[in-house]
Amino acid sequence: MNKYSIQIASGPDREKLVAEIWLNDIMIVEISQEKPYLEIELFFSDKFDFKLPYEEFLNVVMKAKKILLEE
Repeated sequence: MNKYSIQIASGPDREKLVAEIWLNDIMIVEISQEKPYLEIELFFSDKFDFKLPYEEFLNVVMKAKKILLEE
C-alpha cells in the first residue's frame, strides 16, 4: 500500500503555511492558502506512475485541508 504523509511548511516566498502531500519520498501535491481559496499544485515526474486510488487520495487531501484550516 502507498504511504502518504502530510507536511506543513512555511517557505520564504509564502506568507501563509502550505500543506505538502508526499507519496513515499515524492512530493506530489502542495495546497496553499495564499489566495482567498485553497489552491492545489500537482507535481508530476516521468519516473513515477501517478495512477492513484481516488478515495485514498481524496481522503489525504481532505485531511491536509483540515490541518491547514486549523492552523
